[in-house]
Amino acid sequence: MNVKKMMGVLAVTAVAVFGTVAGAEEAAPPAAQGSAEAPAETISLKKGGVHTLEVKELVRIAVGDSSTADVSVVGGSRIRISGRAKGSTTLLVWTKDGERKAYTLIVQG
Repeated sequence: MNVKKMMGVLAVTAVAVFGTVAGAEEAAPPAAQGSAEAPAETISLKKGGVHTLEVKELVRIAVGDSSTADVSVVGGSRIRISGRAKGSTTLLVWTKDGERKAYTLIVQG
């Protein structure tokens, strides 16, 4: 079998097994199956702008790209979001009860 044909067979097999050629889509872990996570809420702000988010029983935060948006906890239950550069990133917020909420942060130039 020539190499080109073999690559085609491998690609078809990868799509059948993984859902994509690269196999990027993974099955949800057993703990997450059956529990639908709410879609991310979008927060838009301008470069240099500030948005405050109130979260009760805030425990932890994480931002995907801190060069796009700077986030910090203020006063224990407020998150201060500052737009740093045009783009988008994700903010994850965890609360005391173990709930995790995702926010899409969009910074406009």
